[in-house]
Amino acid sequence: MGNSKSKSSSGTLSIVLDPSPTGKPHILAGQTLSGSLYAQSTARIEPSPINIDAYLSGKERSRVRYTESESYTDSQGNSQTRTKTSYRYADREIVRMTIPLAQIAAGVDAGAKYRFPFQIQLPPDLPSSMFCSENHRGGKSGGYCEIEYKIKAELKGSGRFFNYKVERLINVVSAPLPPQPVPHLIPPVKQKVNFLCCFDVGTITMGARVENTRVGKGETASIDFACKNQSRRGIDRVEATITEEVEWSAGGRSNSMRRRLASRTFRPDERWIKLSKEEMRSLKSSAKSPTSTFRNEEQSILEEIHRAIHDGENRVALDIASTSYQSYLGALIKVNHHLKIKVFTSGLCTHNPKVRVPLYIGTPSSFGGNQGTTNTVEQSQYDTVPTVEAVPSAPYIHSAPYVATAMPEPSAPPAEWASAVTATPFVMTQSAAVVGGGKIYQAEGENAHDNESPDGEVQLAIAEVVPSLPNLIQEIQLSVGPLSTIHRRLTQQPWKRAVFDPMTPNQYASVIRAVGIEFDQPDVAAALAPAVRGGSFTHEYVIAAIRAVSEWLRTPMIGKLLPLCIDLEANSGKILNQLSDWEKVCTQQNFRDALQR
Repeated sequence: MGNSKSKSSSGTLSIVLDPSPTGKPHILAGQTLSGSLYAQSTARIEPSPINIDAYLSGKERSRVRYTESESYTDSQGNSQTRTKTSYRYADREIVRMTIPLAQIAAGVDAGAKYRFPFQIQLPPDLPSSMFCSENHRGGKSGGYCEIEYKIKAELKGSGRFFNYKVERLINVVSAPLPPQPVPHLIPPVKQKVNFLCCFDVGTITMGARVENTRVGKGETASIDFACKNQSRRGIDRVEATITEEVEWSAGGRSNSMRRRLASRTFRPDERWIKLSKEEMRSLKSSAKSPTSTFRNEEQSILEEIHRAIHDGENRVALDIASTSYQSYLGALIKVNHHLKIKVFTSGLCTHNPKVRVPLYIGTPSSFGGNQGTTNTVEQSQYDTVPTVEAVPSAPYIHSAPYVATAMPEPSAPPAEWASAVTATPFVMTQSAAVVGGGKIYQAEGENAHDNESPDGEVQLAIAEVVPSLPNLIQEIQLSVGPLSTIHRRLTQQPWKRAVFDPMTPNQYASVIRAVGIEFDQPDVAAALAPAVRGGSFTHEYVIAAIRAVSEWLRTPMIGKLLPLCIDLEANSGKILNQLSDWEKVCTQQNFRDALQR
């Protein structure tokens, strides 16, 4: 993966990284970063303690540009107002791994060479390296945000090598998404169609199905759509659009970037045809005094839309740009992706119904040799840090439990270092990483980004704390991967006794709500379920969970939790009472499967 070298009159210090397991100039989160620190002295160093330390650091940074008015007095003594451009800077350390390589107490001869091999398993929940700027040229002259990883080394001690440092950037790519798709049914929404804002001309009932709301960069998102037009306005077209929004903040100020990643138009069908005057008059009359026949017809419309979006009769495929960013929710940087389906009706000043659902975009499940259900993506697109030239807008990591892998053998040194004194390879697993932090460094001024926060001054989320529900919620909110936080605490007996065993349905819901990336909420809920009340996961917890999440997540949550509910047979009706008619249609099979287990 390359090297970084520093020279002085007293010697050289360099970091050489081995090729990554993918053979590319990037490394996947969860993989092993290996290499060596090389040191050579050109002059004799008398005996004195010399510490050789290295550490891996990852930070999210933001620089916000903003304008404000200020008053001043001109040369004539007149009061004037002018616009001033100002800057705010912030950074937060999201991962830190300290690597004590060696200590040398004896003297060092002139020309002596040392090699300190290391192997570091990266945490699996790290977000991808990224850079986004509001500047059209993509540089750092305006507002920008970035996620950056470095490995640094330092020789601390007296003599020629006193506090001598070297560092190297690392391009990290987030771990591939799980191969299992996360489909989503957008409930049929009956929306009024108004002419000139206030004249009711009928309704349009629309529904859609997203084949997988968790999509890899460079892959394709498939969307099924169906609607029933019960208005006096025809439908000109229906568009599906995926939008990316990046927002970064510092010192109470923020910049943002918004762009369209993909857009497609659905094919018209017979359900789009507008009603005649007679049909409209009959419909309104029936709606005023609804009979069982009218209600059955309304239910049949829902079932018709449900069948249509599952049959795939009106589907579009939207290609996700390989240059898009990973969905991310940090303290300083937020990257959100949304799918919007909008119905454009005919005529002027007519309301255009729309629905919106979040998406999670990450590293494809097929990336790095994993077998997924989606298209294979060329790995070369990840060889550089993703950037974008974007104009300012008009104002998930996936988390997974770590699976241990075997460490690779240390690489052979370059020929010119074959005679170097080689230390025992230092091996560090991802369990030693400190991930997530609450302390944010703030600064002001145009060049504030030149003075980032001092290394090591970080308040971290996984510090050992007293087991309690508030502390668990705080850890989840500050963590990079909430699911990993839950899995780690579930293995610790003090946390099980103090937090999980006595957890009530309301407390269970509060933990789910603490998970900032909504896509992780069903997985967190399912991971917690077997641990609450010593495994007594009842229907009250299922009801608390579906009340805690957004409407679009209720049916996925039902699918996750029903098989874990121990009193489902006796109390399924209580859960069904919490669901809408559409949710009942969508979860019929989930209830059947869970009750037959």
